[in-house]
Amino acid sequence: MYALLVGVIVVCVVVLYQKAAENETDLDRGNIEQLLPTRDAKILQQEPIGIDLAPGYEGTLALNGEPLPEDQLGVVPALNRVTFTPGPGKAYEALPAGQNCLKATYWKTETGPSQSTDYTWCFTVL
Repeated sequence: MYALLVGVIVVCVVVLYQKAAENETDLDRGNIEQLLPTRDAKILQQEPIGIDLAPGYEGTLALNGEPLPEDQLGVVPALNRVTFTPGPGKAYEALPAGQNCLKATYWKTETGPSQSTDYTWCFTVL
């Protein structure tokens, strides 16, 4: 009886883990390939933050409601990746401790920012 109960619990945990992993890799109908950091992650104050978009998309970032200067973003068009790394002379020398929320505004390159979509997620900075 206990073996059956343990087996059911193990199967449930595996299914929930796989479902969570699928959700993190198929974000916003596949338009987002990766969040940097992932939702609810704990990161250090100097870590890069950003988004990896599907091919054919580009975007900008805002941290805690404040747009990050476009000239401070690390944009890699070949990878459709937009990041911000804190440092001296930048909008943030270090990310603020505690909970932070990053908003990515992204659009298809062919249509431009007039037809953009927002995606927001939060994480904790230690």
